[in-house]
Amino acid sequence: MILEHLMIFMFIIPLTMAVGTFDGSTTNNTNIAKPNCPTGCGNITVPYPFGIGTDCSLNRKFNLTCNTSFEPPRLFVGGLRIYNISDSELRVFTTLSYKCYNQRGVTNEYLIGWSNLAGFYTFSVKNKFTVVGCDDYALITGTNGGDFSSGCFGLCRQARDVPNEGCLGIGCCQTAIPKGLSYYNITMNSLKNHSEVLSFNECSYGFLVEEGRFEFGGVTDLSSDYRDFHSKIRSTMTVVLDWVIESEGKCANEVNECKGNSSCYDVDGGGYRCKCNEGYEGNPYLHPGCQGQSHTHTHTYDSVLIIIHYYNDNT
Repeated sequence: MILEHLMIFMFIIPLTMAVGTFDGSTTNNTNIAKPNCPTGCGNITVPYPFGIGTDCSLNRKFNLTCNTSFEPPRLFVGGLRIYNISDSELRVFTTLSYKCYNQRGVTNEYLIGWSNLAGFYTFSVKNKFTVVGCDDYALITGTNGGDFSSGCFGLCRQARDVPNEGCLGIGCCQTAIPKGLSYYNITMNSLKNHSEVLSFNECSYGFLVEEGRFEFGGVTDLSSDYRDFHSKIRSTMTVVLDWVIESEGKCANEVNECKGNSSCYDVDGGGYRCKCNEGYEGNPYLHPGCQGQSHTHTHTYDSVLIIIHYYNDNT
């Protein structure tokens, strides 16, 4: 005799299915640069209004240089090496000031850092002025439509007092900068020319850096050779620059650079930018403008019905 058993199980299993639909427009992923212009340099994409070469940028403010003597090639704006470009910011590698002292308390190595963006860009408030040293105070001065001056102290007396991390005033300090800063100069000063800390800290450093980017290494940073520290900071630490279209321009002006399916928005501090309208993507500054996106709709089913047959021979 053969008995057939039918077992029905209802499992409550979330099951998600994605169904793609297309809205009738084609997104042009090549709409990055003007026709016959480079779209990148090395591993960095260069979107219009930026450009490399003659007639490839909106104006000279956005004209960049690709130095192909490096491998991979490096991208520059003026003398500043670019790390990346976004729809509102440039990240560039920072510059550095330093002073080193010998046993007589005399400066034997120094470099005074400054940067002038010539009114083309401004330093973002995302940056912090940073000082590394145990006998030092440094000043940063500049212009942001008016005169600006600030600074901070890096102090400590013994190596064992220095924390291994955290820029909290013991061997390292940080302070904010104002919005709209377009030029700065760093002045390094020492209280006692490092005479009491020379055994573990010969040099002091001052630089601007994106907040959260620099991790203070404690005594390792304080006692490192200035050439090694300089190389590390210059090659890894970035500064954020804000960019706008026409720093004196406004969306209310009769003509702006926003192309199809995009909108203009004014930027606090002056100038404007363009952005794609909702449901569109692409380059809002380059003809024909932003293009339609494809959309994915997700459906979730609450359960799956599973039917299992099995046979049991029972003679």
